[in-house]
Amino acid sequence: MENSSTIQHVAEGGLRLRGVYKKNSGDNALVTIITATLNRKDYLEEAIQSVISQTYENIEYIIVDGGSTDGTLDIIKKYDDKIDYWISRPDNSMYEAINSGVKHSRGDIIAVLNSDDKYAGTDVIEQVINHLQGNPGIDGIYGNLVRLYESHTRYKRLFQVNYRQYLISGKGTFVPHSTLFVKRQLIEKVGLYDTRYRYASDYDFILRCLKNGTLKYINYPLTFFRVHDKSITSTDGTITPETFIILKKHEIDRINKIYRRLMYIYLWGKYKLLSCFTGRY
Repeated sequence: MENSSTIQHVAEGGLRLRGVYKKNSGDNALVTIITATLNRKDYLEEAIQSVISQTYENIEYIIVDGGSTDGTLDIIKKYDDKIDYWISRPDNSMYEAINSGVKHSRGDIIAVLNSDDKYAGTDVIEQVINHLQGNPGIDGIYGNLVRLYESHTRYKRLFQVNYRQYLISGKGTFVPHSTLFVKRQLIEKVGLYDTRYRYASDYDFILRCLKNGTLKYINYPLTFFRVHDKSITSTDGTITPETFIILKKHEIDRINKIYRRLMYIYLWGKYKLLSCFTGRY
């Protein structure tokens, strides 16, 4: 388990280093995007292209590969001059890979883009930075996502939630991990992803962020979230037991049961109602 609340910059064997670390340019914050991948050659190139095509220029891009054997590395090497750092070696989970990326990062703001997802436009990072600069008291941004199916898309509009509401919801739906951009100082405060959880560590991580900082929702599509049978979210039978452990860890039983039930109905009802009016993207 990752216990340290301090992010350390380390050197690992097998790390691919592109030149020198980027530095902040004037008032433009350095944004680190981390992609953890394993055997995702069918989707990775679109993820990479969505990062390198951003209109915001001060981006550090890190890819952590878990030892792919399907041609993923050929895609990474194809964009070698666009990727700041990459490494390929076996790891124990996606969250271990993300933690490795965070440790190597230098950004003021850090985000995770899954290798089968992609940003919903070329101005996503620019929109995030504008909102962060306009709200100096907040610690992070999250927004809407678009579910990307084989035959169609489905726009999912979210809304502002706090720590208690997110806990009661019982899932990570209301703060999509792939749309989350967090300031470095908040990560240093809450610590890295807990690698005891192989499938739901992002839910625990975001709970800790909400408990210890301020995440602001913006009504803007940030990410295309690809839905397919090999994604982690398709293994809900595995995620659910971990979620129960996380709920216990955050002492959900200390919240009044009647209040919990009413809030649960309100949150999911609001989410479904908003979904009815958004439809396809």
